[in-house]
Amino acid sequence: MTDLTAVLPAFPTQPYVRLLRSLETHHVTTADLVSQDCAEIAKRAQLPLPEVKRLSAAILDALQTSLGIKDAGTEVEPIGSLRTQGRDVLKLWDTISTLDNQLDLALGGGIPAGYVTEVVGER
Repeated sequence: MTDLTAVLPAFPTQPYVRLLRSLETHHVTTADLVSQDCAEIAKRAQLPLPEVKRLSAAILDALQTSLGIKDAGTEVEPIGSLRTQGRDVLKLWDTISTLDNQLDLALGGGIPAGYVTEVVGER
């Protein structure tokens, strides 16, 4: 886990020292801990599953805090389009029809309004 201090320099590693040594020996990265199944990691590194889950949750919480998604353990208000959901984007989606139903369908309703759009093709 040599990359943990590079990814999260302020992460408190002291409570997890025993886990980190074994994870490093078995080539488990920080990305593995937040993206892979904890049971598989625990089996691979020969560590207790609850401790691996606790470390994984702590790393995920620290990453969310550093990105501004969470504020010291609590959710913060969404930040612009970073937290906009798909249905909200569709409500805001405004298009200009090309007057060709198949082309409009392929473009998701037409040419997006409010954006610079370049239409190109072969001769």
